[in-house]
Amino acid sequence: MTLDVFRCTACGTTLFPARYRCPACGGAQWATLAATRGKVVAATTVTHRVGVAGAGEVYLASVETDAGPMVIARLDSAAREGDTVLLDIDDEHRIVARTRSASNPQVR
Repeated sequence: MTLDVFRCTACGTTLFPARYRCPACGGAQWATLAATRGKVVAATTVTHRVGVAGAGEVYLASVETDAGPMVIARLDSAAREGDTVLLDIDDEHRIVARTRSASNPQVR
């Protein structure tokens, strides 16, 4: 699935998640845009989760989308600030970011 962000048709403010009204102008009409790429602004590794023994590390990042809004995404592997990632929605409806690898060379 594609990650969609929302642009106010009155003033052009782009947001995620969706809102009823635009915080900039009060408009209520939105255009949907696909956010397929982004740049990692900050990344972290979760090494311990309460109630989930031995689950392994989870990589998370704040990603500035190519469409503008910032999202928090689950990474497929560790990433650094400035890395470009591909954005998607997985089967569990989580935002996922895919980093460049031999199996994913289209990320630049």
